Amino acid sequence: MPNIYQRKNKRTAKWSVYVVFPNGQRFRRTVGTKKEAERVQRKLEAEIVEGKWELWLKEDITFSDLVEGYLEYSSTTKARSTSRGDKCRINKHLLPHFGKIPLSQITPQMLENYKQKRVKEGAAPVTVNHDLSNLSHMFKMAIRWGYIDKNAASSVERMKVTKNLPRFLNQEEIQRLIEAAEGSYIHPLIVTALHTGMRKGELFNLKWMDIDFDRRTVTIQSKSDWHTKNYKSRMIQLTPVLYNILREHRERSGLSEYVFTYCGKKLKSNIKRTWSGVLGKAGLERVTLHTLRHTFASHLVMAGVALREVQELMGHQSYETTLLYAHVAEEHSKKKVLQLPYAGG
Repeated sequence: MPNIYQRKNKRTAKWSVYVVFPNGQRFRRTVGTKKEAERVQRKLEAEIVEGKWELWLKEDITFSDLVEGYLEYSSTTKARSTSRGDKCRINKHLLPHFGKIPLSQITPQMLENYKQKRVKEGAAPVTVNHDLSNLSHMFKMAIRWGYIDKNAASSVERMKVTKNLPRFLNQEEIQRLIEAAEGSYIHPLIVTALHTGMRKGELFNLKWMDIDFDRRTVTIQSKSDWHTKNYKSRMIQLTPVLYNILREHRERSGLSEYVFTYCGKKLKSNIKRTWSGVLGKAGLERVTLHTLRHTFASHLVMAGVALREVQELMGHQSYETTLLYAHVAEEHSKKKVLQLPYAGG
């Protein structure tokens, strides 16, 4: 049955009507006042009973109508950071440009014009591609929900982007970093990142219940208040070095639920100052926690681990992402000719 609700933001406090029809298709309309919304609600209820609801689906919804439904979908199905990115990108750039245009009237040429507009505004190619990807997924959902028949973004070419090779630490830099962190509360965190390749959010949300010291494994899995990037779990074997570090860390951490804490509290963004101090002591620049993830993957590849296996260990949903590390394998293979016994000069 139809529901009414009030959509509040800085500019408006309008009422809307939302219903999922018997065939599964969604319908949403912003009508203005609560009285108007109740009138539409009653009309919809009567026409659903009489079987006349299909007439409502012939009405062309606008891009702004789609935005409202899509952001609701994004907030409930995507990672929190991804959902925030969707909301920011859509409200700041896409909504002001396409606004009240009916979905069926949005053409590939309009999207090309939008692309050129963003370039003229100084947006980087990768940023423009993010916009286009967002539009494409929005149109895919609109097709699934029965609003349109075609995806106008599917034929729009993405901009060419020069891919920067991931920065990773060599053996000597790794040693300097670990030595500089000794005695710091982030020392176990750094070692864990280097030995597991976990993402920042995975590290900060790791609990002791995720670590099985008997089997020497760590399981990266969603929690009630947090989920992994693609909602999937993965298990990684603890290396002997990491096993010993975490054992000692467990004895010192007391009754803490989370593995990595500061003053008994779960880590969030409160490691910046300590991290900067460790980097300065180690003489390293342009290094983040994510650099340690790249380091883990790169050294696996150089050790001869197959890219498909690296994909599983890293938790990459797409193999294309793992292919970023293919160049490491190629460079490492080229240098192996220097191991020939007669290669010395």
